[in-house]
Amino acid sequence: MDRFPTTARLALLAWLICCAAMIVHYAWPFTDLRFFDTDDALRLEQVRALLGGQSWFDVTQHRVNPPLGGPMHWSRIVDLPIAALILLARPLLGPDGAELFATIAAPLLLLGGLTTATWVAGRRIGGSGPAAVLGVLLLLTAPSILVQFQPFRIDHHGWQIMLGAIATCGLFDPRPRRGGILLGIALAAWLCISSEALPYIALFLSAIGIQHLLFARDTGRLVGATATLGGAALLLSLATRGIMPLRSVQCDALSVPYLFPLLALAISLPIAHAVLGASDWRRRLIVAGWGAGSALLTLALFGGPCLSGDPFQSLGPLAYRVWYMAIMEGRPVWEQDLSRMGVILIPSLFGLAATLVAAFAHRRDCHALLRWLLLALLLAGSTVVACLVMRALSMAHWLAIPGTAWLILALFARIQASSSAIVRVLGSVSLALLTPFGLSILWVGAVTLFETPQEAAAEQKVLACQPGMAMRDLAALPPSMLFAPLDISPTILVRTGHRVVATGHHRNAAGITTIIRGFTAPPAQARTIVASVNGGKGAEYLLTCDDLGEYRGYVKLAPNGLAAQLARGQVPAWLQPLPGKGALHIYRVRRD
Repeated sequence: MDRFPTTARLALLAWLICCAAMIVHYAWPFTDLRFFDTDDALRLEQVRALLGGQSWFDVTQHRVNPPLGGPMHWSRIVDLPIAALILLARPLLGPDGAELFATIAAPLLLLGGLTTATWVAGRRIGGSGPAAVLGVLLLLTAPSILVQFQPFRIDHHGWQIMLGAIATCGLFDPRPRRGGILLGIALAAWLCISSEALPYIALFLSAIGIQHLLFARDTGRLVGATATLGGAALLLSLATRGIMPLRSVQCDALSVPYLFPLLALAISLPIAHAVLGASDWRRRLIVAGWGAGSALLTLALFGGPCLSGDPFQSLGPLAYRVWYMAIMEGRPVWEQDLSRMGVILIPSLFGLAATLVAAFAHRRDCHALLRWLLLALLLAGSTVVACLVMRALSMAHWLAIPGTAWLILALFARIQASSSAIVRVLGSVSLALLTPFGLSILWVGAVTLFETPQEAAAEQKVLACQPGMAMRDLAALPPSMLFAPLDISPTILVRTGHRVVATGHHRNAAGITTIIRGFTAPPAQARTIVASVNGGKGAEYLLTCDDLGEYRGYVKLAPNGLAAQLARGQVPAWLQPLPGKGALHIYRVRRD
């Protein structure tokens, strides 16, 4: 038996070509770090702190909001491979070259893991090598997915997609117990990285529960998944965060409200199965119900404030309204512009329709029918999540790939069976429009036809204060405390030795509120706010950026505030402008 079939070699070749293309497009020439957004910059700063001697269990950003520091909820699981790549490359490339290498290689290696999982899932769901290869090609041409794996994209979003894909492979593994263990490990790692895994855990456990109810042989998958999920979640949380998850209530990370229900499920369901067995569907229903009931009861007992609504309300009214509500990637689909609505919904809905068509085509094969229907369940649930939170669209688009690949192959076979050469040629070419890339291009192109010239110009404008901007003038200053907008503060941390009040990360609610108040208050009141930071020592410099969306928001919010007056060139006496060019302005805070 060929342990590395031709279709796997083709998938590997496609991944290598995709990596080469993205390196040339995003990283060449290899001269500087070019982060996708502020989270990527702050991730590198977190890795630097770890390599510089900061405790493994301490993810606080100590150059943010001193002397307290900026609390973070991120996981060391994501930091570990980046740090390992930097250490491996340092002897050959030096410190700067090693960081450049690691931030390029880490997301591409994750893409390799996702490519492998896509090929395996395509084989197990579609049942053929061509379907698996086509699925890989659809993945490697899907902008909504590739955007999370481009060079310098070192945040955790790529991890979430890859782990979701691995969990899908476990769901459809022909060996139930092995598949359950794989699924449990993937979901536990996903939850340790981000609490955004919670709805997907519910979806995958529901799918396994259906398998368990219909077929006794799949009971091993459910038992293995639940036991592994609880055990792996406990071990990973202890390994990355110490005993804190066992004694804290944190709604944005794996802690008591989520860990205890998983442990209850991991203990109660295998015990119920050992007592009752799986001889008929009634016993299997009682086993599943006992496990689910134990988890829900534990959640009700320990869920606390995490059951009461939006956890971001703890930011406070000002930070919630001005900062959080402006983060469009976290907002629902109905708050997006028309172009984004289509990009979110169309690939998912088309994939769902294709998956249901595939299920109907396999209606005479109960096992194949179940695979397609379970995939449709996961895709439908993921699409709902993407409608509620825009940044979740990539997982839904990945789940749409197997159904889309199957439908394209089925249509291709019908087209090639035609006696007309024109039908065979034009029909085959037109199938490219059914890919995620083709569907997105069609929608965006149609929307663009109805855009006004002003809207198109606004979308094409390149902002001078994006995270990749140069900060030579700022870096030349001695290390100081800066009062700077949230969206450029992570870049400041990475490119200079300065300290900042806050970044756009929600646990530092006090710092975020201070920045908003400082830029929107009248100059006299703003001076008091600027002087209150850094443990009462005050900031030494204040920064503004004319082209920064966040800064323009402050100007619009408070026409008489400090930001608005500085934008009009009205500099209060307690600020001294420093010479410089471009949209970034530096002011020395006068203490006299």
